[in-house]
Formats: sequence, C-alpha cells, structure tokens
Amino acid sequence: MRRPLFLTTTRHPHASALIRRQRGLFARSYVFQVVGGVAPLFQVLLLRSVIDALVQGRAVGSDIAWQIAGMLGLGLVGVWSAFAARAASTRAAGAAVADMQSAMFRRLTTMPIHFYTTVRPGAVVSRLTSDAIGAEAMYTSVIPVVVSSVTTIVTSVAIVAVVDPRLLLLLLVIPPAVHYVRKAESRINEIISRSFEVTKELASIAETFVSRDGAVLARQNGQTAREQVEFEAKTRVLAGLSASTARAAATSNASYGTAFVIITAGALAMGAWLVSAQNVTVGSAILIVLYLQQLQSPVQSLLGTRYPKLRANIALDRVEAVLATDPEHPAATATPATATADPRRPEGAIVPALRLEGVRYRYPAVASYSIEGLSHSGDALSISFLPITRMSGRVDGEDAGRPGPADGHALDGLDLTVGRGEVVAVVGPSGAGKSTLAAIVSGLVAPDEGAVEVDGLTVADLDEHRRAALVAYIPQETYVLHASVRDNLRYANPDATDDELTEVCAKVDLADLVGRLEDGLDTVIGEKGHRLSGGERQRLAIARAALKRPALVVLDEPTAHLDTATESRVRASMGQLFGGAGVLMIAHRLSTVRDADRIVVLDGGRIVQAGRHEELAKEEHGRYRLLLAAGAQELAS
Repeated sequence: MRRPLFLTTTRHPHASALIRRQRGLFARSYVFQVVGGVAPLFQVLLLRSVIDALVQGRAVGSDIAWQIAGMLGLGLVGVWSAFAARAASTRAAGAAVADMQSAMFRRLTTMPIHFYTTVRPGAVVSRLTSDAIGAEAMYTSVIPVVVSSVTTIVTSVAIVAVVDPRLLLLLLVIPPAVHYVRKAESRINEIISRSFEVTKELASIAETFVSRDGAVLARQNGQTAREQVEFEAKTRVLAGLSASTARAAATSNASYGTAFVIITAGALAMGAWLVSAQNVTVGSAILIVLYLQQLQSPVQSLLGTRYPKLRANIALDRVEAVLATDPEHPAATATPATATADPRRPEGAIVPALRLEGVRYRYPAVASYSIEGLSHSGDALSISFLPITRMSGRVDGEDAGRPGPADGHALDGLDLTVGRGEVVAVVGPSGAGKSTLAAIVSGLVAPDEGAVEVDGLTVADLDEHRRAALVAYIPQETYVLHASVRDNLRYANPDATDDELTEVCAKVDLADLVGRLEDGLDTVIGEKGHRLSGGERQRLAIARAALKRPALVVLDEPTAHLDTATESRVRASMGQLFGGAGVLMIAHRLSTVRDADRIVVLDGGRIVQAGRHEELAKEEHGRYRLLLAAGAQELAS
C-alpha cells in the first residue's frame, strides 16, 4: 500500500509507524489544506472581472452579482476548509501523541531492571510529556503549513506565468534573501539545540531538589543556596538563548520582508507599464500585484516552519530513542511461553519452593541498557536492591585486595534449593552476589545460564502476572504509593477483603497505627509514604507481600528499620503470614540469620559454605566464622 505523504521517514521509523495509524485523518487534512489554499486564489480571478467591468463603465448587473457571490462562496470554502483541516490534523496528531506516550511508557516499564540505575532525574517525565507533545507540532503546525503554502505558491506562480511570463523575473529577488538567511541558520540551530539541553538540566535540578530526599540532602550539607543559584543561572542562560533565537528569526523575517517590498514595487511599476503600453486591463494589473503579494505570506510561513520543524525533529529523535530500544527482560515478552516443570522430576515428588541449577550471571555494560538523553553517561547510579555496576561490569564495592567473581561473573554456577516452609539465609561480604541472587530469583533479572524454578515452574517461561503471584520480594528500602493504606495493601491483591487487611495489619503490628490514623485504612500516606516511619513502611510492605500468598518469599533484610521488640513480634508471626512458603533471606545483620533453617555463604559468586549457624560457627577457618569475627557491618551490601 502506498503511504500518504509526510507519514514515513527513515529517521524515525518507530514513531512513523504510530503516525501511520492515523493516515486516514491526515490524508483528509491534506485535502482540506489544498482546497483551503487554492480557493482564495480563484477569488482574485473573479475580482479582476469585477474591476474590469467597473472600469469599463458597465452597469452593475447579474454577471457582477454572480461574480461577487462566487467570491463570497470561495471565501467561505477557504475558511471552512482551513477549519476542517485544522480539526482533522489536531485530532490525528493528538491520537498519535497518545500512542507515542503509551508506547514509550510500555517500553520504559519493561526495560532491564539495571536501566533504572542510570535514569536522569526529571528526564523520564520530560520524555513522556514535553518531548511527546513537542513532536505533535510537526503534524499540527509544520506539515499543514507546508501543504497549504506550497499549494498557494505553485498556483500563484502558474497564474502569473499565464498572465505574463516576464513577471517571473521579479521573483529573482527572493534567492539573495534566502541565501542571507541560510548563512545564519546553522547558528540558530545550535542555539535551539542548546536550549533543549538547558531545559533538560533545569528539569533534572527541579526533580532532584524539589523532593523530600533532595531537600534533606541539600539542607544537611548546606547546599540549598548553591542549588538555587545554579538553577537561577541556568534560567538566565535559557532566557539568553531564547532572546538570541528571537533576534535571529526577526533578522530573517526582515530580510524576506525587504525582498517582497521590492517585488511589490516592481509589480506595480510593471503593471502600470502593461496597462499603458501593452493593452492589459486594470483588473489584470491588480491581479498581478495581488498574486505577487500573496506569495509573501506562504513563503514566510514556509521559512517560519524551520524552527518548529527543528524542535519537533529533536523531540521525535528523543521519542525514537525510547521506541527503538529493544529491552531484553521477561516482562517485555508479549506472549509468554507456557510454563513448564522439570521433566526429570519423578511423578509425585515434593516440589521445592525454589530450585537453582547452574545459574551464571555477568553484569552487562551500562551502555547496553541505557537510553540516550535519559541515562547518565558513565557509571550507573545506586539502587538499594541492585549492586552498582561500572562500564567494565565489575561490581562496585568489591574489596580492592580480593578477587571478584571468576571470569567476571557475579554468580558462577550456583546450585540452590529452598524447600517449602524452609528459611534459607544468604550471607557474604560486599560484592559476593547476594543482591544479584535476590534479583534473579525474583524474576527482575534473567540469568545468562542455568535454570530457575519456583514452585516447580520455570521462571523464564512465566509472564509477569504469574511470576508476581508466585514470588513476593520485599527489599530493604520499600516503596510506598501516594495512596491510601488500603490501596497500598491491595496493590498486591486487589481482591483482598477488609477482614483480610485488618488481620494482616495485626500480624505485622500495624493495627495500632491504622487505628490512630484519621481515616483508618482510607488515610492517604503521602508520596513515598512520607507520613510513615521507615519501620512502618517496612511493615506495610511485609503485609502487602503476605496478601499475595506466594510460594516463595525473598527478603532483603526487611526488618532492618524495626526496633527490637517490633522485630521480634513480626518474626514470630512470619509463619502465620507466609504459611508454607519457602523463604530466601538476604542477610545483612548476624541477628537475622541465627534461627534460619540453613545458612548459605556466598563469596565470589559461588556458595562456599552451607549449614546451620551452630555448624558453620564451629569451622575455625570457614568464611562464615570470618564474617562473625569481622562483625555485622561486614555483611552490609
């Protein structure tokens, strides 16, 4: 099928595919643009006849009346065609922008989990809003103006050439004016590109420091005034860039205005000569002047699209950068394969909560999962449940004197089983692979090699909903929605009843808090749960996970922010909370592992010891004994 004009480009193939969904509306808009551009030109032809009739002294009769009525009709056709074109292009562009925003959001929410360690503050919001809306101008302002202006120019030049080809010589004034402006265009383009960068930097500063964590960071370090000065300086830079762009554009318009003043004067002189010496009617002379004057508006309109087109193309470049990214994460799979169990397992055998076999994982380079303009160049940022990775793939925080994982693998041939109802604690020095193990088991990261099964099902074959139902992951730093307590709890299980919510709150020692809140479970707890303490947010996360009734629970020291008494009560209720689920506990404090059914010691991405606390503590030269001697802080990751 032949694609409509302006709806395809090799520069933005993914964005163009979304635009082409609205090709019917865009094609209709182009037709109305052409009609709206041509109709006023035929008005001038009728005007010539009316003027000639009046100059020749003919009485006003039906002929002139019909010509005036024709001018009225053509004027109305032009006006309403322009309206219809605008309505169609706006509707089509709005739908296309909505498709772009939805497609970008889908892509960004299915990126590899490491991507979120590179995201620039404010850049994602800007990409989903400002850039997507900025791209709309290409289809509501730039292309409609091009269609209408080109139609007007071509038709006007053709009519002038029919009247007298010599008049086309007057148009030779235009190229020098174009040449003058072209010399300044590269500078103008640089200014506009720079203004985009400064705007992005302003958004990043605002997103970072107009937030609770950012404000606390600035105030604790006495940097609030500095951040204010930096923001003000960038606003002044942006204002200067805007003024420079406006001056350059005004200079361009003035040069074209000068060219058309000369063209109009030449047309008047030639028209007077034609009337006096060439037997051309007065109406024809006026027609010539009007047509040549009408060239000015569409030519200037075309030139005026340069800057909106540049801005729209920059916005489309940013949209395309997201859409062209190919995420390699299970959540991005459109149609997951049917989950399968291990065919080697004997029929009737008890299925463990978790089974790992030969799991290997190497940290990817930052460049492999970053997006231009959204990600910081260089090192990734820190996320509480992910180790920091560098461009080399080495784990940040590894001891300088201790070798990292063999062959650069964060996990190297890991085999591990967690039975139903069993609590397995994972300990090890910084960079041993604990957080990576938690991410892989939770389905947040896919291993490079090996098998991961939860409840007898291969995790790689599960879609996001099934995987989330089987595995509950509770990180040390929990995320709380800007919503009510009820909505936060039901986020994991929308079908949970009020009785179930009340029961689980009691088990995690949240009942008193909910009772004190002004609206109970319906109390909104603020952005990121700022109305709650760290311990209260952790208990809310534990309660939310318990409502899922998972087969496997992955705990990353979820009681770290609880006081001793509350921690004891929550731990005592763990059995009731999670029933027969297997528990894999990433331990950062020695007090949390002593009562585990089994302790696994990781070092260099491998299991170097396994057993109960009493057994491992007796091995004098074992890695666990060294960790005990070093103290709890050695277990922080």
